[in-house]
Amino acid sequence: MAQGRRSKANFFQAQRKAIISDMKYLEFRMRQVGFYVSKNQPVHMCWDGVKGRSKRGTLSNSYKSARAIKMGYEAESYSAATHEIHDFREHLQSLHFDTDDLRRNWISYYQEDAEADDVIAIKVQEAIANPELGPDDTIWVFSGDSDLHQLFSWDPRIRIHNFVSEIPRDKITQDLGIPLDSFVLFKSIIGDTSDSITGIPNIGPKKAAEIISSFGKDLLISPETNGFKWYEPSSETALESISAILKNWRKEKEYTQTKCVELFGTHWRDLERGKTRIIDYQDYETLATEIPTLRLNFQVKDYSEVVQTNLKLITLPCPI
Repeated sequence: MAQGRRSKANFFQAQRKAIISDMKYLEFRMRQVGFYVSKNQPVHMCWDGVKGRSKRGTLSNSYKSARAIKMGYEAESYSAATHEIHDFREHLQSLHFDTDDLRRNWISYYQEDAEADDVIAIKVQEAIANPELGPDDTIWVFSGDSDLHQLFSWDPRIRIHNFVSEIPRDKITQDLGIPLDSFVLFKSIIGDTSDSITGIPNIGPKKAAEIISSFGKDLLISPETNGFKWYEPSSETALESISAILKNWRKEKEYTQTKCVELFGTHWRDLERGKTRIIDYQDYETLATEIPTLRLNFQVKDYSEVVQTNLKLITLPCPI
């Protein structure tokens, strides 16, 4: 259109055609899994509220900041607590779509201060509580947002589809090695870069799964004794001292570095070489119990508050 090869009217019709095609595609995917839209089985369409980030923004002002920066906002001026997104319904309305009645038996839901996945979670809760739904019925959730995988633990009737294929219920337990009801805790530990949620430094999926397996639900009940405590060299001088202590201890024992790695873990190699490492509570205690002089050179960092905040950011619907 900008090059003058297409009129505004043609562009208008092309947009409408594309959106109608998308909606037909969604219904096609629904039919593939046996969900046929009807008056008694409608589609619940959930929209992002323009102030949907505000609640989580009170917990983390940088929530979804990467997305805002990508859209052209300055990092210094972005505030999730006050940020407002564009109401996508307005664009559809400009194309003469009724956003409250997009297609037959599609019902729209909008809440100004809630994100779409929060609204989806609320509608799922209502479906679970609906006495008209039987034990053999299915509650389908169509979304590409992995945060919604936490819904699996709510009810066995819930099935999730990412618009391409169904997400297996056992994907979390098999791929991650954690119980379904630990998914939110798992993401709270590792963080979520797509939403600008920072987890515990240097903790990846494998380590997070190990922590959850070791402590289970006690992880939240007594964080002062669990995997939220991490230890690191207190200074550059302390790092040099740690390196010297480890080398001397190894020589006294006549151990190779490989032997020490087998006994204590891969952090031994880095620390002996003078590279800083953050190690967990269990690894620290094992190391410091064997070599007590190391305790003077480490400082503890408790990430309990970080994880607790992340739990609120990731939990659906937003708990605040």
